[in-house]
Amino acid sequence: MKDSVKILQTEISKAQKILDKELANKSYLKVLEVGCGSCSRLQITQNRNMVGIDISEKQLQRNNTLNEKIQGDIQSYSFPQSSFDLIVCWWVLEHLPQPEKALLNCQKALKEDGIIIIASPNVFSLKGIITKYTPHWFHVWAYRFIFGQQLAGVEDRAPFRTYLKSSISAASIKKFAQDNELSVEYFSPYESPKQIRLRKKYFLTGFLWWSIKSITRLLTLGKIDAENTEYITILKKPTQQHKIPSDKPLETVAV
Repeated sequence: MKDSVKILQTEISKAQKILDKELANKSYLKVLEVGCGSCSRLQITQNRNMVGIDISEKQLQRNNTLNEKIQGDIQSYSFPQSSFDLIVCWWVLEHLPQPEKALLNCQKALKEDGIIIIASPNVFSLKGIITKYTPHWFHVWAYRFIFGQQLAGVEDRAPFRTYLKSSISAASIKKFAQDNELSVEYFSPYESPKQIRLRKKYFLTGFLWWSIKSITRLLTLGKIDAENTEYITILKKPTQQHKIPSDKPLETVAV
């Protein structure tokens, strides 16, 4: 269990370093947390104004990091244009029926030289497909009886209803960035700690797991990935003076 948690901490730490580098020249930040929930995964050392939007009033009440709380739907809520230095979409796009509208709202609300960081499940992973096509009650049951979270689904706690639209796939996010003049500064796929714990519990390791990965890729012509279940990416809006180089190397190469 410690190893699986360490993997997530490592991924967050890698993204944090890129974020710190990109924001190093800014002494004050206006930050928007989309679907902010009750906590934040990222550390911001600069003076900042933290704005959070969430559809759940109960989740907003539990969040003690925000300066401003907005109960609303990011798919339809209209923020002033070019108003945020940093926008965080942390495991929220998968819960939206129209995530492309949320992304467009974020792009509009982002300042020049601003950053959007997205953490999301990989829609085209084995875990993503299973999650997408199983009912919500099953997700609640799994959280309670497999992962031991007895308050799952109670008082607006996770798991939340999931849509996992194809418009949040890694390829779609990269196309969205290209279509909306955003550069992809960072992209890193990884395996969910929950999946790692389940694999170890049921002895799906070594040659057996390699076989499952290989068969999955073979049967789906490479479209479905059994292992890389999540990704973190960082997008940046350039200033008017700078165009996005089409061959800009990423900090982490997608697999």
